[in-house]
Amino acid sequence: MSHDNGLDAQRIVRPIVLACDESYAMQLATALRSAVYANRSGQPLDVYLLSEHFSASLRQRVIDSLPEGSAVIHWVPVGLSSFEEFSTMPYISKIAYARIMIPRVFPDGVPRVLYLDADILVLDDLGPLWDTDLKGAVTGAVLDHILDPRLKARVPGLEKFPHVRDYFNAGVLLIDLDRWRKERISENAMQYLSRHPDSPYGDQDALNVACDGRWTALDLRWNFYDHFRTAILDIPPGERPKIAHFVGSQKPWKASALSVNADLYEVFRRRTRFARTTADKLQDLGSRTWSRLKRHLGRTSYGQAVRSRHKRP
Repeated sequence: MSHDNGLDAQRIVRPIVLACDESYAMQLATALRSAVYANRSGQPLDVYLLSEHFSASLRQRVIDSLPEGSAVIHWVPVGLSSFEEFSTMPYISKIAYARIMIPRVFPDGVPRVLYLDADILVLDDLGPLWDTDLKGAVTGAVLDHILDPRLKARVPGLEKFPHVRDYFNAGVLLIDLDRWRKERISENAMQYLSRHPDSPYGDQDALNVACDGRWTALDLRWNFYDHFRTAILDIPPGERPKIAHFVGSQKPWKASALSVNADLYEVFRRRTRFARTTADKLQDLGSRTWSRLKRHLGRTSYGQAVRSRHKRP
């Protein structure tokens, strides 16, 4: 199969792919800033950004957030019309479906790509991940213990998830492009979505079905998602995540989330052109104060009494 999309296979070196829309421009810049900081290869990162709408001014802010010469960024336009009828969680953008299109973006001759979500921090060099033996699998990913369908009897809502042998998180994917195409992973994922347009995690569910029995497990540290309770900086240096993935709706850049990893995220964000302004900091202070107050009231007998009172008809 030929893939004529303007990309030259001879010039593509260890491509890193992200899919992002304008609403996540800050997160994109922060993720890339962390990746170039962790890069020890001596070569600029080769980054491909899949987007449907991304203004020139925001593109420039993302580029200006990175040290000169640290990355080569390619903006790759994609259309999402094929995914209009499919749903996903409210806090997940439709651009996430672009993951399914990755093998169509790159020409033959590019052996593998590394896909990363934009809500991540890269905390170690990606070289060892690139060199991972996929053992004949179409992709390498991290097992998602939170959404594992085998826990459906204990976790409400998981009965809606597809039944697969093991369920992976699609926020970090090391993809063998040739094998992916030969096994028609994208086509099978689209067929699943056509049959289940309301699948809870949309493209992630579809990819799990299409890759069932065809993926290999990566070390959890390449997609560490237990960020709600675990302060990453409190983990011994030799055991820390290599990629921190801030799954769910409670993100470290949201002051109201009271994230234990807010300071870590801020370390990288403030080095970008999306650093918080004085007005942002004042607004965040108010959000944190109000969230702490609500949390405190929720733990007190007074707070419980107030809630019970408001629940009465």
